[in-house]
Amino acid sequence: MNQKQATQELIDHLFFLHKAIHRGLESGTDGITVPQKIVLGILIENGSLSIKELSQKVGLSHSTVSGIVDRLERKGFVERFQDPQDRRFTKVTITTKVKDFVQKKMTHHIFSGIVDAFKNATIEEQKKIVDGLVILRQLLDKGK
Repeated sequence: MNQKQATQELIDHLFFLHKAIHRGLESGTDGITVPQKIVLGILIENGSLSIKELSQKVGLSHSTVSGIVDRLERKGFVERFQDPQDRRFTKVTITTKVKDFVQKKMTHHIFSGIVDAFKNATIEEQKKIVDGLVILRQLLDKGK
């Protein structure tokens, strides 16, 4: 197999994995929509953000993100507060409820199909999968 064929095969496998993960994102997690999960993920990764900052990171309009935050706030997953450095701005932060939700439910649902398939693999297959992911992660870390 030449470099071009190997690269195409890698891309095909990555698209397949992307679809599997997306199916996990869409699976039932207490009525949380995909856009809400994305907003929660960005807040978890970046900490407190203004609606403007959040809309830039999500790639959606200010009004759309504001609506998403409103719905998450009603569910108790986020709260708004005035920025202590500049009281003209409001920031959004996750609550402890969302931390518990992510640990207990969301993470499991996102990867459940992949984890289930992994559990059905032989020990040798599991080792090969983990070894390959370790190598890929190391290569990606070098590129940072």
